[in-house]
Amino acid sequence: MTFGKRALLLAGFAAFFMSAAAGQAQAKYTYIHNEGEYSVELPDAPNGETIWADQKKEIPYIENPPKFGSLGEYATLHRVDADTGDFFKVDITFLKSGPEFLAGTTKEKLMEYLEKEFKGRRMENLKSTYSAGSKTLKWASMTGFTVDEKNNLLYRAVHFLTGLETILIIKSEYTAENKNYSEMYQRMAQSIKFTGK
Repeated sequence: MTFGKRALLLAGFAAFFMSAAAGQAQAKYTYIHNEGEYSVELPDAPNGETIWADQKKEIPYIENPPKFGSLGEYATLHRVDADTGDFFKVDITFLKSGPEFLAGTTKEKLMEYLEKEFKGRRMENLKSTYSAGSKTLKWASMTGFTVDEKNNLLYRAVHFLTGLETILIIKSEYTAENKNYSEMYQRMAQSIKFTGK
């Protein structure tokens, strides 16, 4: 089966996985930063690392970040099946961004951020969605299929959410033909919600 056909076949089963996921046990951990505005349910607690204004690593996404203090958090959750090598990973970036930055996050700007996340990778069945609520509340997503060096079919999804004073970026990638990981992703994606501050 070719890469494109395999990707389309799996995309067709997405609705089935979503309904199957609804009957599964709920996620075990709700991730929300103390200063966050969005929550997401994960199968386990992630590892977290504070993002500091004066860190040597570049501060992603926001322009002209503050020079002092805590700006947010990186949170990661990675699982690997020891028997098959299948994997499931989630990388979350939470940032305090301020109303000035958020006012400039147009649909075009958010899609530009998402396209950068997929740049340089051959993707199939690439889809993007965008919705906007009141004030600066926006949600942009991009999903698609790719293959790794071992010819395993992978599913990749990036969700970019803006709040009233913060942003949350959720990046997921997993072995697409692993039913458990597909259901795990669907539960996680359906659980993302705005909680306010």
